[in-house]
Amino acid sequence: MNTNKDIESIKSVNIRSVGIKRQVLMSSATVEIFESFLKENIGSEVLVVNTNIGIGVYYYSKNDYSTFIRESVLLYTITHIDQKKLKFRNNLNRIDVYQSFCEALIAFSQYPQIFLAYAKKFIYLKEKNKTSTFVIPILTGFFEEVLKVLDETGKIPHYEKIERAKNKLKKSDTDNKVIKELISEILLKKHYN
Repeated sequence: MNTNKDIESIKSVNIRSVGIKRQVLMSSATVEIFESFLKENIGSEVLVVNTNIGIGVYYYSKNDYSTFIRESVLLYTITHIDQKKLKFRNNLNRIDVYQSFCEALIAFSQYPQIFLAYAKKFIYLKEKNKTSTFVIPILTGFFEEVLKVLDETGKIPHYEKIERAKNKLKKSDTDNKVIKELISEILLKKHYN
């Protein structure tokens, strides 16, 4: 269970481009390498969210790695982005991370396709990083809270599609659990014979 001390240790660095048409700052292959690099240097609780609006790097640490992350982003994008057009925002406590994350989601909700793409990406990353102890559970709480507020105000775009994406993952988890149980049962029976 997360204690307040643990929750206070979530931090983020948000990077967006100014004056560049909407495009990803890093390819998905580069993001995988970049995230692995950060995990090796910061710890396993790192999540990189890459969209055509920018990059969000969320991490759990008592230390401030914002300068390290900034320099790393500049290194990873040096060959294809005018680095003077990158804008960085450091969030060094839970309140700032919460505010930044929620502001972004609410801003995305003004653009239904962007919101849907971000929501699906977040759902995918949540599934991909389900072993996360701090970052994913905290961000999931933020995400669900914003969805609830948008739903209550009737301003949640593509609600049905987002729910289908969530339910698809739940069904997949249930199917995987059944398959694992069947394999275990078969292996146990094999040992009895």
